[in-house]
Amino acid sequence: MSIVEELQEKFDQVDETKSLGGAIKTYEQIITFDDNSEEVVKIKEKAIYNLASIYSEKKLADDLITLLETILPILKEIPQKSKTAKIVRTIFDFTTKIPGNEDKLIEMCEKIAEWCEENKRTFLRHRIQTKLAELLYKQHKYNDSIELLNDLLYEMKRLDDKNMLVEIQLIESQVYHALHNIPKSKAALTSVKTAGTSIYIAPMLQAQIDMQSGVISAEEKDFNTGYSYFYESFEGFNSLQDQSNAQRALKYMLMSKIMNKQPEDALNILNSQITLKYQGSPLECMREIAKAVKDQNLLAFEKAKEDFQDEILSDANVLAIHVKDLYSTLLEDNLMKIIEPYSEVQLDFIADQIKLSLPTVQTTLSGMILDEKIEGTLDQGRGCLVMFEEQDTNNKKFEHTVDIFDKLSNVIDAFYEKTKKVKELSQSLQ
Repeated sequence: MSIVEELQEKFDQVDETKSLGGAIKTYEQIITFDDNSEEVVKIKEKAIYNLASIYSEKKLADDLITLLETILPILKEIPQKSKTAKIVRTIFDFTTKIPGNEDKLIEMCEKIAEWCEENKRTFLRHRIQTKLAELLYKQHKYNDSIELLNDLLYEMKRLDDKNMLVEIQLIESQVYHALHNIPKSKAALTSVKTAGTSIYIAPMLQAQIDMQSGVISAEEKDFNTGYSYFYESFEGFNSLQDQSNAQRALKYMLMSKIMNKQPEDALNILNSQITLKYQGSPLECMREIAKAVKDQNLLAFEKAKEDFQDEILSDANVLAIHVKDLYSTLLEDNLMKIIEPYSEVQLDFIADQIKLSLPTVQTTLSGMILDEKIEGTLDQGRGCLVMFEEQDTNNKKFEHTVDIFDKLSNVIDAFYEKTKKVKELSQSLQ
């Protein structure tokens, strides 16, 4: 029996259901077998996939990294670069399925990138470094991510690889948005769409682009456009059975409706058939916020913020920002309702009515006065808000119109005097 036949027989006899430990040991023996001929490599490849699958199911991230370290020296003996790239990407993908494992993934990416550099596997290095930049972004290591992205962008533009360019610039847009640099984030997203016009965009990537487009539109307070993008993103993720991202897109759809002062529409969406399989904490959070905004109930809004604090803070770059803006708007609307009937009102009374501390009320009212949302002044000595009498804008317009007619009349009189003098001069010359 040849070596290939012996290895194949050993592989075929593995029964993971009877002895998982025995299966792992056999796969390890096959992988480390000192022969890298084409037929043996095929068996090794299957053993690697099976072993990686076991480690992934058991959530053994350290063992996956060890497996990678074991096979990297073997892979450089394989002449087919596409085959080695597939093996490395498969192990990496198995590792990504283990939740809460970002640090291990970053370590794995760095090891693979170093190996690629040593063995001149440029395409695989670009792919892995792009994943590394995305992981650094998710770990909030924005400066490290931008530094890596800048290097990748330089190489991609030189190679004119539009497919990789689209992925890299999308991550760049996300990082700049997290850094609150909206102009650069929008510019990167525009570049994504420009490059994407001449290539095929996979449905998953298109859904991600739509998501980021919605985020930027929401930043610019264009919530109608943002809602449209989030809806397209939701449709894409929903069709791909990506429940996590579909739920996130749905959450942003609801957020757009609420921010656009359409909480009833948000509640209707929540009660529709399509949201049933996406029920959970994110949507319950949006439901309570929508109810509070619909009722203009500041206390209910604060309770929703408190009950779903973890949900809101975990989405610090999008949801938390808009919830903060929404709270400010709701607070100002409630203050306007309280002070509207009065020409002068005590600050203690306002604070008692709205159930907030006096300093919070003072700070908010000061901001509203500076922004010219209310016409009045804070009398700190007496502790009250003094409202100015509303000036009749129609009278102002009338006075302005009369002033224009007066000036026109003066111009006509001046022309008349000049004409009169010209006539007198003409008659004297005759």
